[in-house]
Parts: sequence; structure tokens; C-alpha cells
Amino acid sequence: MSTVFPKSLLVVAVPAFNDNYLWLIHDGHSAAVVDPGDAAPILAVLASLQLKLVAILLTHHHNDHVGGVTQLLQHFTVPVYGPKNEIITGVSHQLSEGDDVTVSELALQFSVLEVPGHTLGHIAYLAPQQGWLFCGDTLFAGGCGRLFEGTPAQMRASLAKLASLPDATQVYCAHEY
Repeated sequence: MSTVFPKSLLVVAVPAFNDNYLWLIHDGHSAAVVDPGDAAPILAVLASLQLKLVAILLTHHHNDHVGGVTQLLQHFTVPVYGPKNEIITGVSHQLSEGDDVTVSELALQFSVLEVPGHTLGHIAYLAPQQGWLFCGDTLFAGGCGRLFEGTPAQMRASLAKLASLPDATQVYCAHEY
């Protein structure tokens, strides 16, 4: 009988623009990217680590989070996951609260949380097995994202939802501004 061990995954911060973090999750062969606002640094990291992109995950429609999608899709044919309640070019899988995303190449599963406030349709991706939260512009280490479309009440409810996650949850935010 053989034992199956979960894949060892790494999360790499890829800096972009003045203060963005683009997140690359990989196992040494395959990779998923969260909020690729700029394709160039993602393509550079993929090439330097000899990784194949297998999925794109988007939290909201702002260009500093989605601006690189079209260029990435010129290089890779991959699913693009994004919020159902926002219009984003290239999204192939629209997601709402309670949906699950499986990136089979990485043996990685996410639960989708709706976290409006920064934008009305903003979502976050929780990888419960790893204890990872990719929260876009909802939560930062030193605060939260600006309210562009949502209300203070929506942001407060979204932050309360995130605060209810286990204390050991590792938060991967998209900025520190």
C-alpha cells in the first residue's frame, strides 16, 4: 500500500506597480496566480522557476488586479476565476459565496467568500486545508481597502466575516498602502 502525501505548495509574493502584491502559488511545476494586475512580472517568475500557469484567480475588477489577464491568456490556456457580480474580461468561471474552486494540478481547493466594501462584488479565496486567505483589497496588515463602491456597513460585515476565520489563518493581501 502506498501513502499519498499532499503536494508541498509555496506562495510567492510578486511585487508590481508601487504597492501591489501579486500572489503565485506553486509546487515547483504548476502555478496559479491571484490578482495579476501586471503580466510581465508573473511571466518573468514563471520563466525563472520553469513553471506552467494552470489557473488565474481574481478578487475584483480593478485594473491593478486584472490588467495582466489578457496577456497571460496569450501565453497560457487556463481557467480564469472571478466574482460573478463584476464584469471582468476573460473570466471563464464566475463565483459567488459558497462556491468552491479546485486547482487539480496543485491539489488545491478554495472556498469563495463574498466580501463587498472595496467593490460591490469583491470576493476572497480561502484555502482551508492550508489556512490561507487571499483577500484582495478587503483586509491589509495595517487596515483595509478604500471604499470605492461599497458602504462602511458592507466593509464592516466583510471584515467581521474574515475575523471569524481561525486565528492561524495566513492572510495574503494585495497591498499595503
